[in-house]
Amino acid sequence: MQVREARTEDIAGMQDVAERSLSASYSHFVDEEAIEHAVSEWYSDETLETEFQSRGMLFLVALEGGDVVGFSQSDMLPDVPEGNILWLHVHPDYRGEGVGTALFGRTQEELREKGVESQIGLVLADNEEGNQFYEDHGFTKVSERTAEIGDQTYTENVYAETEQVVLEPREYEGETLYINRAESSRGSKAPFFAVFTDEDAENRYGYFCSNCESFDNSMDSMERIQCNGCDNKRKAARWDAAYL
Repeated sequence: MQVREARTEDIAGMQDVAERSLSASYSHFVDEEAIEHAVSEWYSDETLETEFQSRGMLFLVALEGGDVVGFSQSDMLPDVPEGNILWLHVHPDYRGEGVGTALFGRTQEELREKGVESQIGLVLADNEEGNQFYEDHGFTKVSERTAEIGDQTYTENVYAETEQVVLEPREYEGETLYINRAESSRGSKAPFFAVFTDEDAENRYGYFCSNCESFDNSMDSMERIQCNGCDNKRKAARWDAAYL
């Protein structure tokens, strides 16, 4: 098995693996139509070709006999030594053969080589296999967030390499909010960081724009975030989310 950075010629194989992987992991509680829509939204030819060229994205593919049997998708934050492992897709026929572990290990190595010191993993709570995978590889669940898929609401777990998360308190409109700089998302100008209303990080408030240091952000139904102060933006890369 070979693991390397993804190329344009891998796109068709990645699209096939993504749909099969998502169906195998989520079809018992997510509608197939929602899965098909997600694949067409996140992994279209145009989207992948653009993101392959982005310095802030990392796609690795696992190849067996020249065929794509799995891939990982991660993002890295500019000027911040943090990265998010957004997806780890493995073709159902190749699960249990070490493909996921090989991809995960290589992804961590590549992120560290690119200067990432803190890594975050995301997985829906109902995906028992996915949650167990992160726990087996030394990650600890540090928070939760809500995801809207179709007309259903689900919990998405956030995993980190360490369970020690320090929240930064900030006063905003008469209340104390807590910024978790270990849980971040790449924006067009600067990272967005998760914000909570309590120091135990149990009640999510929304996001903090680090470009203009604002809590005034909005999110649409496709999880695209936009800062209302400086127009910093983040496009969707995972399920729809309802934070704001």
